[in-house]
Amino acid sequence: MALTQGAWTVKTVNGKMIAECDVTQTTAENDAYTLKTPKQLDTTKPFRVLVNTAGATLDGSALPVDVYAGYSDDFALSGDDGPDVTDGDLALADVIDDVKSVKNGILIDPNYTGSRVTSTLAGVRGVVNLGTPPYFAFNLDGATTLTAGTCHWVLIQ
Repeated sequence: MALTQGAWTVKTVNGKMIAECDVTQTTAENDAYTLKTPKQLDTTKPFRVLVNTAGATLDGSALPVDVYAGYSDDFALSGDDGPDVTDGDLALADVIDDVKSVKNGILIDPNYTGSRVTSTLAGVRGVVNLGTPPYFAFNLDGATTLTAGTCHWVLIQ
């Protein structure tokens, strides 16, 4: 497997924490996932996840986003085609329906108590409450092998 997970880089823009990373996939993978979120992300507060911000072609068919939650500093995803999880578990599958060649995003709000809000944007589920684990990781969950490409991820808080 030649999946390359870039480290999250963190900066402050207009008082907001911005974390970015690139995940580069090849045609040998069915899944492409980030490393765990940086410690600067306060999971007790809402944050926005932007996926495939460059609109790269990452798959030929629908490519949903899954969110994993981790409970220790050793939390990690590994393997392929349904990643193996160390010190965590799948929090929500298909939180975004499709990012195969378009940018998309979702708001994760640990204070939100309603049902998921449907957005006017195609494929966006809106707002979701996934609790407050210390870490998250995000997975592009391909049905078959992915297209070679790079997915740029952005967290805003």
